[in-house]
Amino acid sequence: MNGMNGARRISALLALCAVVALAALVSACKGATGEHAPGGGSAEGVPQPYVTLRMIMPGDESARMREFVDNELNERLKRELNMKLELTYIPWSDYQSKIELALSTGENYDLFWYGTPFVAEYKAKGYIQPLDALLQEYGNDLTANIPADNFKLDTIDGKLWAIPSQAFTSAGKFTSVMVRQDLLESVGMIGIRTIADLEAFYTKMRAKDPSYYGYLETDRGQDVLWRELSDRPLSFLDENQMFAVDEDSGELVDYLESDLYKEVAQVRKRWVDTGLIDKQFIGYKAANIDQEDAGKLLFRVGAVSRAMENLQTVQNADPDAKLREYYLSPDKPKYIVAPSNEAYMIPAKASHPARAMQFMNWILQSKEHYNFIIYGVEGKDYRIENGKIKLLTNDQFLYEWMWRNKNYFMPTTSVDDSVVQDMLHNDDNARVSRIFGFHFNQEPVKNEYANVLAVYNEKFVPINLGIVDYEEHFSAAMDALKKAGYDQVWDELQRQYASFRSGQTSLSGREESE
Repeated sequence: MNGMNGARRISALLALCAVVALAALVSACKGATGEHAPGGGSAEGVPQPYVTLRMIMPGDESARMREFVDNELNERLKRELNMKLELTYIPWSDYQSKIELALSTGENYDLFWYGTPFVAEYKAKGYIQPLDALLQEYGNDLTANIPADNFKLDTIDGKLWAIPSQAFTSAGKFTSVMVRQDLLESVGMIGIRTIADLEAFYTKMRAKDPSYYGYLETDRGQDVLWRELSDRPLSFLDENQMFAVDEDSGELVDYLESDLYKEVAQVRKRWVDTGLIDKQFIGYKAANIDQEDAGKLLFRVGAVSRAMENLQTVQNADPDAKLREYYLSPDKPKYIVAPSNEAYMIPAKASHPARAMQFMNWILQSKEHYNFIIYGVEGKDYRIENGKIKLLTNDQFLYEWMWRNKNYFMPTTSVDDSVVQDMLHNDDNARVSRIFGFHFNQEPVKNEYANVLAVYNEKFVPINLGIVDYEEHFSAAMDALKKAGYDQVWDELQRQYASFRSGQTSLSGREESE
């Protein structure tokens, strides 16, 4: 019996060793990728193995940002997330072309930012991957601090394709105008309410100091003027500014063939003729940005909180500079088309998609993390004074506007309280746009759409910019657009939008019955 029991004990011990060895092997295999292990990594809660996360951002990297990433940030990321951040900056003027090149050639990047309108396009081109499973496993702090409606903005065909990182006020975004408030006051003006006010500001300021110039972005700004020029409340449907929706009736509007387009084109042409839009800067985004950084522009398209976002840069050029945003015809309603125009996407060929999601989640894990990556080291790069951020360096860190969150937001001490109140109350009495959550799938008319865009850029953009006269060039431009397939694109857009509206009506009916 003793011999038999001994044999059984030896067999049991061998079996136990085999189980332990198998468990160790499985653990090692999971650790080799570190991408989908439950809980994100090791027993200590630190993901395994150590990886380099490659990220692309727009802009020019400041000296302190480079030092911060290489030292304090990466030391902390290694300790808490077992990763190194390799951050590549691309100048704003080259960002779109170079990000497209990187994505189309499958360069090995894990994370990048772009505006929300590009999400549908990059999804259609196969550049990015769906994020639902990653968000569910690694994004608890993202979903806790970003409203559920914001995620709907980047949901296409039932899947999430980007993280809408900003969660703040957003009504009327890109339909306001940001002005140099200090210069406005220097010529005896208080605020801006009309197109005539903008023109008067330019005329008075140029008479006082001709080194300044007007400048309303020529690739945006048409809908800034709509607030005064149109009796119908309209919102642009597409980034290329060909189609719109009437917010009252819900119907689509063929903007290019409308009388409103003619009125806007005439204003822009007048502005070019008078010098308010400077011909030498038209089409040269980098030159425009340089002039803005030098503190020489009088106004530009606003973005709800651009007066705060751009203040640090303009005060580097002029310490006395003040900025403020205004809406033309301010009594007219504002619409929430997109609660966040900021989208972080993970390329389809990313090496470390789970780590990219963990990194984004880490940013919103606490107010301390949020302040750290946006403002740097407390006591060295910033300090908190009376609930505001006192900047101790003029260098930019991670763009605050890309991650601005109502749960963590604090203004900087240099921003006027009036500007802060403008932002915080921007959405008061705002309305949700008819096109909230609508994405145009270009696939059924992709060839026609590509041809239409080519003709639009050639024939219509010069009209938009005010370089050529509407009366002389519109008819031929529209004929060319029709031949390229404009009507087919318009018909498909109407079909998809009708389906979208029908789905909204059905959902509303179900909610009311419940």
